[in-house]
Amino acid sequence: MNPDNFLTQYRQNGVVFPIPALSKLEVQLAQQAYLNLCEPGTVVAKDERRVFGHLLHHWIAQLVSHPAVLDAVRHLIGPNILVWVSEFNSKAPNTSNFFSWHQDLYYWKLRYGDLSKIPMVTTWLALSSADESNGCMQVLPGSHTKLVPHDEKPCPYNLLTRSQEIGLDVDTSMTIPINLEAGEFSIHHPLLFHASGPNTSSNARVGLVTRYMAPQVMPPLRPAYTWLVSGEDTQGNWDHVAPINATVGSELKQRCIQSVQQVTGSRFK
Repeated sequence: MNPDNFLTQYRQNGVVFPIPALSKLEVQLAQQAYLNLCEPGTVVAKDERRVFGHLLHHWIAQLVSHPAVLDAVRHLIGPNILVWVSEFNSKAPNTSNFFSWHQDLYYWKLRYGDLSKIPMVTTWLALSSADESNGCMQVLPGSHTKLVPHDEKPCPYNLLTRSQEIGLDVDTSMTIPINLEAGEFSIHHPLLFHASGPNTSSNARVGLVTRYMAPQVMPPLRPAYTWLVSGEDTQGNWDHVAPINATVGSELKQRCIQSVQQVTGSRFK
């Protein structure tokens, strides 16, 4: 990875992909561990089982802090890295669920002087291949310059917490698919216009989404929990938590979920 080219591409497009991370063995182990989070015979982790897994399970904490992932994040936001939320983003085969066109920062309400330069990124780590047939992410390159209005259009198939949708016409002729092989990841700016369609294939689409930020980003309310996964935090804007285990971490996970829901006004689907 050429750091200068990587940063230039991110600044111009608001997204970089595909970036290699996991070995074939790491993918296989992660796929099996993920299925253990799902109900028998299903491939989608439901409700709270899909979020903040890095506080409960060592294997998820290892994925969130994977050296290849953190190396890419450091290139974009610096050496001091906080993990805010991790969540599995999955679609079962032949299902209608989708994500409408949106910007992540619309309802996060995080504070920073210039949102176009906010030191915060989202990674999408593929545990299965992701392409247009199974509902991979679509993005509008270069759309990460400002926050735009959104409308809320309730729909049972929309996987967004509020079914929010960008209130402008999105030129889909200029959008591109984020095709990933299992073990690869993408990284995008939280203002980037993005969406994804239904899974019309016979293959599950499984990804681990993680939100990373520098300590300078401020939450609107406290307590606000993050894991200091790299470097140091001299800002004091966040309350620190760290991976524990499935027994002790359950209460901590609930506090983290409640904190995020208080900020966003939404519940995890």
